[in-house]
This record gives sequence, C-alpha cells and structure tokens, in this order.
Amino acid sequence: MTQDAFIQQLRHELRSLPKKVVDEIVADYREYFGDALAAGRSEVEVVAALGDPVKLARELKAQANFRQWETRRSFGNLMRVVVSIAGLGLLQLFLLIPFMFYLLMLTIGYVVSGSLTVAGLVTVVALGSHHLFGWPSFHSVPFTFESSNVRTGPLASVIGKDKAAKDDADESDSSNTDHASAQGDASQATADMKVFRVDGDRFVLRPDAATRISIVTLAGPIDIKNDGGKLRINSVGGARDLFKVDPDGTWSIASADIIALDLKDHEGDKVSVARVGAGSKSMAWDIRNHGEHVSFVQGMDGSGKSLWVQSGSDSVVIDRDHMAIRSGADNVVIVGSHGSGIGAMIYGFALLAAGIVGLWLCLWLTRITWHGLVRYVQRQLALITARLDEGQSA
Repeated sequence: MTQDAFIQQLRHELRSLPKKVVDEIVADYREYFGDALAAGRSEVEVVAALGDPVKLARELKAQANFRQWETRRSFGNLMRVVVSIAGLGLLQLFLLIPFMFYLLMLTIGYVVSGSLTVAGLVTVVALGSHHLFGWPSFHSVPFTFESSNVRTGPLASVIGKDKAAKDDADESDSSNTDHASAQGDASQATADMKVFRVDGDRFVLRPDAATRISIVTLAGPIDIKNDGGKLRINSVGGARDLFKVDPDGTWSIASADIIALDLKDHEGDKVSVARVGAGSKSMAWDIRNHGEHVSFVQGMDGSGKSLWVQSGSDSVVIDRDHMAIRSGADNVVIVGSHGSGIGAMIYGFALLAAGIVGLWLCLWLTRITWHGLVRYVQRQLALITARLDEGQSA
C-alpha cells in the first residue's frame, strides 16, 4: 500500500470526527511519512510499521474522543469514548452489552424512585393542606367508566336511552329501597305484591293468596299454608296471638315482633326477611317480585349498609365505599374514598421515604459507576497511546 492510499483510507475511516481534527491527524501522519522517507525507509516499510489503517483509525478516534471528554467532562462524551473502545475488540463489545443493560436498570430506578417521591410529596402536602386549611376538598368521588359504548351525562344516558323507561322504574325501585333503608321501611320495594306489603311498622299479609308463609316471631314459629284453597295454620307458643286478623282475611304483625320471615306466592314471587342486628329495625331483605330482584340491609349503622338491585342483566350495587351500575355492555364503577386520613398520611410518608431512599441509592450507584468507568477509560487509553507510540517508533 502506498502512502497516498494509506492516508486516503485513514481519512475515510476518521470521517465521523470533526474535519479540523481529521486534518490535524492526517497532517501528523504525512509529516511522519516524510521524516521516515528522508531517513531512507520505503513507503512499504512505513505502512507495515503503522499497521492496518482501519484499526489505526479506531484507536485514533478513541484517543480523540477521550481528549474531547477531558475538555468537557459530560456523561455523553464519556459514553462516546466507551463505545470507541468497545469497537477495538470483541471482548470490549461483550462487556458493553451488560453495561448498557445496567444503565437501563439504573434509569428505571431513577424513574420509579422519582415517581414515588413525587406521589408521596403530593399526598402529604395535599392531606396536610386539607386538614390545616380545608383545601383541597375531597368531597368529590373518583369514578371510572368501563363500557363498549361509553356515554357521559346523567345515569339514564349512561345506561342507554332505549332503556330509559325501564331504568326509570329501576331507579324508582332503588331510590325507594334506599329510602326504606334510611327510614326502616321497605313498603315501596314491595308495594305491588298482592300477598305482602309493609304498612308503617307492621307487615301486612293476605295468606289466602299465598302459597306458603313461614315466620319466626319472638313468641315462637308459625307456618301459614294455602292447601287446596283451605288455610292451614301451624304455630308454636303464642305466635298466633301476635297477629291482628281483619274481617277481610288480612293478617298484620308488628315488624318488631319478627325474627325471620319467608314468603312465596303462587306467582313465584318471594320475600325473605331476617333480623341481623340487636335492634328490631336491623334487617336483611331479599325480594324477588315479577322478575325484579332487590337485596339490601336496612337499619344498620357503619359498614353494614349495602344495596343490591337486579333486573335481568341490569344491576345496581351500592356498598360502603363503591357503587357499580351495569346495563348490558355498559358498566359504571364509582369508588369513594376509604380509609382514614391518618392512614393515607402514613401511606404518603411511606411513599416519600421509599422514593428518597431509592434516589439516594441511584445517586450512590451513579457515583460509583462514574469513577469506575473513568478509571477503565483511562487504563484503556493508556494502552492505545502506548500502541500508537510503539507503531510510530517502529
């Protein structure tokens, strides 16, 4: 290879460097060739001493990138030196792959720790401001929509206009049931049943139209059955004396005297009532009336309040901290705030502490990585410089 061919290939391999740097390197090697030729050496001998121009260009690029990093010590410049060194051999390339994966994990650590820090700080500041100054207000309820065809607006619009009439009836049932839960009265939920209704604080029955009524009272159990059009009554103790019987065949009993009631008429409608608390008004209801299904607990304070209404594939579920409304493919879930403010504050402090510890650990690892990487680069550049000096001396 001639001098011109060597210089041309060297310039081509150094094309990624700035033109000024390339010109300086080419000028140095032309001067080296001139000195060697003046000393009586041939071009072939000089080219053989310098070696492959491709490998020489890689070493020179690594050296140039290292000088640029020494001028301006940034992480990007340091990484360019590392990549240049990795291009010199297969071993360095294999070492570069796990190092890049380590940097990716370190970046993810920064992102996660930063997110935890911000979330914890926002939680602590928001709750602290809320308790001290009343702002921001947490009265609004967060909600989510899950639907194949989500529509905004009032409940009837979300469920669908084509079901508006049916939804009005469902809302009427659910609102009446909710009223019953608040007032200790389930009259509206059973208003259209022929065999059973609630009148104030009394249960009213028409046993002549009922298939079967089983009641457990404070005085004992009683079983009322329509057997072939004839009324058959079986009671134990003074249960029958608790009932008031009107001339038209209507039976009524105070709800406070009821422990459990199970009723089923000839149309398949059912009413089940059971006392669930120490108070007489704490009762669990399960009503199936003409295909509609209502289940709720009335008279319970605290976490015992719940409502479940179902009509075919449509349903409404109201619990202590959430409400779910389903109609066909549409599903609306409203989740209210739960847990104490102190618990949320502790949770916020835990997030903040975890984020700060994570950031400190990431910074510590970054510092160790930086120093180790600088020592590795300096050691490799010393070897490269020694090889370049050795080639020029030869």
